[in-house]
Amino acid sequence: MTLRLSTYNCENLFSRASQPSAGAPGSRPRRRRLDPRRSQAKARVLRAVDADVQCLLAVEDHSALEAFNGLLLHGRFPYHLLLEGNDRRAMHLGVLSKLPLGRLRSHCFDCDDDGPVFGRDCLELELELPGGPSLHLLLNHFDSPGDDERLRRQARAVGRILGAHYDLSRDLVAVLGDLNDSPQRAPQSLAPLLRLPGLNDVLALQFPIPDDRWTGHRRRNEQLDYILVSDALKGRFLRAGAERRGMPDLAYHSIAQERPFAGLGAGAREASGRAAVWADFDL
Repeated sequence: MTLRLSTYNCENLFSRASQPSAGAPGSRPRRRRLDPRRSQAKARVLRAVDADVQCLLAVEDHSALEAFNGLLLHGRFPYHLLLEGNDRRAMHLGVLSKLPLGRLRSHCFDCDDDGPVFGRDCLELELELPGGPSLHLLLNHFDSPGDDERLRRQARAVGRILGAHYDLSRDLVAVLGDLNDSPQRAPQSLAPLLRLPGLNDVLALQFPIPDDRWTGHRRRNEQLDYILVSDALKGRFLRAGAERRGMPDLAYHSIAQERPFAGLGAGAREASGRAAVWADFDL
């Protein structure tokens, strides 16, 4: 079977907040159903990617994820999961899957000498493949750029998790998500992970020229989002890409004459400032 795996920082997939009833000071707003008008562009990106397993970053809670899948993706994913991590702004990690979900492990409580490591989580998840070995995902959303040492701590921590639990030469493993830094930027805060023996960037496998791997518009031609695969999974790799048509000002940032979806041009509401990264595997 061919399996498409994708990661997407959808940038604040939140449900609408209704106002508390009159005469109730201090009451928190009640959450209602997801607002389709604010999320239709995000769903358009995911429909274009058409993944079998779609990882989502910056999701408020499970009800928002469930509503998004039901209302805007028409329930195409029978399995959905979100665990709330350390982010007090409710920017959590979620998964939509057509495959059954197996064991999972949260690392939101992992600490080192400087305290908690992950500002959100490193969510370890097993996917049950029909008639074959399991596929293991480590979903991440590293902290915002600017603190290089903190990003380096998180990269080292993911490397330690891989070393403790997996044999990258034999196990089907993917580390994916928003790592919030570029391989080209000094001082290479992601080096402990990106240069880990046995781990491979699918966009680098597909695109020899680094400028073709860009996923964010903060700086031109900057890769911030990744699917990193073990040597064992690399042996099953078919192709990879980045769906950028939901990004703002795409015509300006693109070096390949890419154009946004109709209605998402300059000044229009974009889906996200990030591309969805996807990869196909023969499993």
